[in-house]
Amino acid sequence: MKRTFLSTLVIISVLTILSPAQSVTLTIDPDNVISEIDENIYGHFLEHIYHSVNGGLWGELIWNRSFEQNRLGQWMTRGETIAQESMSTNVRLSFGDPNWQDYEYTLEAKKTGGQEGFLILFRIRNEDDFYWCNLGGWGNASHAIERGNKGRGRWGIVGPSVRGRIERDKWYKVKICCEGPKFDIWLDDDKVIEFTDGQNAHLAGCVGIGTWATQAVFRNIKVKSLDGDILYEGIPDNLTNQNTASFWQTYGRTEAYLDTADPLNSRTCQKIITGNEGGGLQQENLCIHSGESYEGSVWLKGEAPDGMVVRILGDNGRQAEAAIGRPSSDWRQYSFTIKPNWSCDNASISIGAKAKSEVWIDEVSMMPRSWNEKGGFRPDLLKAVAELKPPVIRWPGGCFASSYQWKTGIGPQHKRLPHPREIWDDLDVYSFGTDEFVRMCRAVGAEPLIVVNVGSRSWNDDAETHDYTQDILDWIEYCNGPADSKWGKIRAANGNPEPYNVKYWEIDNETWHTPARQYAEEVLRLAPLMKKVDPSIKLLACGSGGMGRRNNNGMPYNRTVIEKCAAVLDYISIHHYENPDRFAEGPRNYEQFFRELGEVIKSSDNPALKIYVSEWNAQSTDWRTGLYCGGLLNAFERCSDILTMAGPALFLRHVSASAWDNAFINFDNSTWFAAPNYVVMKLWREHYSPYRIQITGDSGELNDIATKSEDGTKLYYKAVNPGAEPVPVELIIKGTLPIASAEMKVVTAESLSARNTLGEPDRIRPVPAKVNTGEKSISFTLLPYSAGVVSVGR
Repeated sequence: MKRTFLSTLVIISVLTILSPAQSVTLTIDPDNVISEIDENIYGHFLEHIYHSVNGGLWGELIWNRSFEQNRLGQWMTRGETIAQESMSTNVRLSFGDPNWQDYEYTLEAKKTGGQEGFLILFRIRNEDDFYWCNLGGWGNASHAIERGNKGRGRWGIVGPSVRGRIERDKWYKVKICCEGPKFDIWLDDDKVIEFTDGQNAHLAGCVGIGTWATQAVFRNIKVKSLDGDILYEGIPDNLTNQNTASFWQTYGRTEAYLDTADPLNSRTCQKIITGNEGGGLQQENLCIHSGESYEGSVWLKGEAPDGMVVRILGDNGRQAEAAIGRPSSDWRQYSFTIKPNWSCDNASISIGAKAKSEVWIDEVSMMPRSWNEKGGFRPDLLKAVAELKPPVIRWPGGCFASSYQWKTGIGPQHKRLPHPREIWDDLDVYSFGTDEFVRMCRAVGAEPLIVVNVGSRSWNDDAETHDYTQDILDWIEYCNGPADSKWGKIRAANGNPEPYNVKYWEIDNETWHTPARQYAEEVLRLAPLMKKVDPSIKLLACGSGGMGRRNNNGMPYNRTVIEKCAAVLDYISIHHYENPDRFAEGPRNYEQFFRELGEVIKSSDNPALKIYVSEWNAQSTDWRTGLYCGGLLNAFERCSDILTMAGPALFLRHVSASAWDNAFINFDNSTWFAAPNYVVMKLWREHYSPYRIQITGDSGELNDIATKSEDGTKLYYKAVNPGAEPVPVELIIKGTLPIASAEMKVVTAESLSARNTLGEPDRIRPVPAKVNTGEKSISFTLLPYSAGVVSVGR
């Protein structure tokens, strides 16, 4: 009986526009192996922002369970000033007329706490389209104008960036003059920025003030036309609600107060006072399924003589409830189980008194029993993660990691504390900590990678008093130490006696606010201490955040870290986010950057050091991101001799998020859709093979890669066409075996702006396409703006 081997040929290439008549003919030599490809280039990165975990992957249904995400301290009047006392990021207050065009905007501002300066907003069209002058940004190191533009993803620097800082407890006079596309910025009596925006500038909009992880006060706010007419003067009157926590509302005749006097376990709890008819708190947007048991608990204290009740409320008056008794004068946990016999995609939960009451509420939690029995994850999102087959997942951040307090994210849920600051729409409650992360990695077959907090003053208010070095060492012992070690005992007490053996440890994130030499000295100090706890771990250090543009230091930062630290490191971790319009040339340019970085490594004390692209993406969720994703993955595979690990961001994102519309997995309370980058990366991952093999011939402007499986029975050649014309392709396969069969899948879209949505989740997806087969060759046509996969059996 004749034995038949199936060889799968996957096509990934990037092409600029070719005429329809121009074809590409290439020869693939399976016997000529160029390098090995590490599957870790198909890794991912999970950060606790935009409700990716709480409200997303983690199965807790309640948002803001401990009422810590609120507006306490934000935008309060203090005499003739307006104060912002929260340490949250991206805190903004806008006011005035959105139709204002040319004007002079003046005010005085004083930083009262935190590490950054303040934000002065102007030409605000809406939440996404605006300018702000970031004074004392980037670790209080520089001033620059940033522009928000919804069509290009999140905001970014436009114009010059100048060195400068904002001192604490000092009043600064700020003046911004807007005339057409030209903007002049004064700080005290010095003009610090002069810029003309020639890229379709925002020509009208109101004004605002803001902070980023900083406390500040503002006064003497005034807006004048360029003719001198006063358009606005005084303190804004659109200040925030400080009585009810975010995502919660009252029902009935209820007075609500955020109470900081005696919360259960952190800074805030919610107090309610109801009359004889009762009342309480309510949260919407729950997805409820008939026959599912919803198990939860709430912590209460106070007086409610007629008892308290938890209800799940559906449409058309349907409801299910559980009585939870009368609270006492001390905090107590009250458990409940509710099993509705109906389904609703937009149900609510209410917690309240049946009659007159004065009650304090904290730590509200509810999860479907079936989810809890399978590890506590939301099943559809866990499946979405698993289907990408991530070999490694980086966690917990990102910026989130730079202030993460891991010790308050382990143990009983009601004892866990929230993240020190709100970041990217999210104040994480640490319900998903180290144990849950490792459990999730095991569930999807991924190796965990942990990013540690070194205690930077830019992110940690207690940097001078807290021992963050000891936290790092204790974290390694918690994960990898034996069950009889100090922190191994605590891990075992939390239900995990066997060590996790976490291999990869990254030394903080995006440390560009620290001079490269200073960060390198910190790495040299920490590396031997970390290795002493576990000599087997692999260490990663932060490199650049781009290719030398604007405030990203690019190669000079990398060179300094590598020259000083290479001997103690295994990876240099770099980031790059691309303009989605550069989906064709972006991957090529970044590949050249990898090669330049490889030369720096080659001449270092550790030529075996590898590159880890720990954050990458194009900043959109339209089809451009799919084309960029395919091209960049090709670059990773081609650079496999020096680049062995990578992971894009964002991984998961709730559709309510206010920025960073680039996530692979996008979801609401009941369903999700894959962005084009997910679709393409899944296709690529399904056809990964570990050996890069030689391609000969003129590839033209194709960005291509050929690989084969470990046993040699499968071949892969991968291709993306980001051009506006179809491209005929012929592939000649060297060797003695004839081609027995071929099939093709292609991903394309009707336009570059096409995207999947919750309503149309499969608009962009792989579909079969025609392949012509000869004895030693195959031919096919790559459609315009397409990514294709051809499987060939020999």
